[in-house]
Amino acid sequence: MEWSLTADQRRWRDTARAYATEVVAPAAPALDAEADPEKSFSWALVDAASEYGLRLAPLPPEFGGGGTDFLTNAVMLEEIAAADLGTSVVLAQTWKFAQLLMELGTADQHERWLRRLMQNRRGLMAASLTEPNGGSDNVLPYAGVNGGMQMRAEKVDGGWVLNGQKVYISNSNRADSIIAFARTNPNEPVRTGVSMFIVPGDSPQVTFGAVCDKLGERLANNAAIFYENVFVPDQDLLGRENEGLADVARLLRGSNAYAAACTLGVARAAFGRALRYTAERVQGGRRVIDHDDIGVQFAEMYSQLESARTYVFRAAWAADNAKAFDPKMAAMPKLLASQVAFDVTRASLEMFGGSGVMRETGMEKLMRDATIFLHSDGTNTVMRKKIAADLRARADGNGALDALWDW
Repeated sequence: MEWSLTADQRRWRDTARAYATEVVAPAAPALDAEADPEKSFSWALVDAASEYGLRLAPLPPEFGGGGTDFLTNAVMLEEIAAADLGTSVVLAQTWKFAQLLMELGTADQHERWLRRLMQNRRGLMAASLTEPNGGSDNVLPYAGVNGGMQMRAEKVDGGWVLNGQKVYISNSNRADSIIAFARTNPNEPVRTGVSMFIVPGDSPQVTFGAVCDKLGERLANNAAIFYENVFVPDQDLLGRENEGLADVARLLRGSNAYAAACTLGVARAAFGRALRYTAERVQGGRRVIDHDDIGVQFAEMYSQLESARTYVFRAAWAADNAKAFDPKMAAMPKLLASQVAFDVTRASLEMFGGSGVMRETGMEKLMRDATIFLHSDGTNTVMRKKIAADLRARADGNGALDALWDW
């Protein structure tokens, strides 16, 4: 096993680190503090991501990218999230859906949509799945036709007409292009009755709700999307009709690792701040870090972070090497990392004593950000249910139990 990054991966990591420290970190506190959540988003950060070559990094060079793989992307997202979670999410959403379009799209779709994305230096992507009454049912997914997303795509001459509402969509009001999920067969459950469509973000039939006023991750805008008689030509059906969720599961193997890397970046920042603070703060006649109980706690926190990080990077590597990818890796990285990140960030905040809850220390923002991925990208309860379903199938004889321990 080779556990080190290649020279190229280190170069991308260093580029992401420079972008994070030079551009994102100085801007993030003031943007996070904006009372109007829509104003927390910054086009200047997107412009800089283009200048650093990061905005479309996973795409091939002919479409403005660097051809980075899942592992490299996870490494970069951790670096960016250490400066600000929301900024990492803005890029992660664009990366994974640009990758999906690259892998699943036709040559014509590549030329029209990826070329358009490349030529717009502020081009971002979004994907709309969640609806007011269809959230976890889409992720499980629920086997009844009455559950999950209900937005419809009706077949007409030359294409489809989309009608429905989506909620909590990252990058929605900022996206150049949106991948819209809709029921194309209402008589089938979401697993076998949903298709994907490519929709321009500036379509006059696409409108957006107010930006969500979130607890954390505030530099990424989330909002509702309303589709009202949106015509999509046949050539902009993405992937197989009625197989949209299956295609996403097959091709976005690294999505869960992206979310995990983002939340670990938050915990890493919190840990670093606590370590520096306790090395300077003197109480009881010596530096706080020199007290045995504090040192032991730091050792435990670091062990948790490194354990989670190792698994996340393994899952990202497996996403690049499909034969090594276990279906549970579509749920476990975020589940593990978000829990560790929350615990480590909370413990780091406590290292500051009473000053930890004061906004000037920056720990309050990190604590809010660390909460997000306990719920985002599928709740952790749903992640556990997905893992349990796989284990149940193995126990029922549908999979070899010994294979649980194979790499």
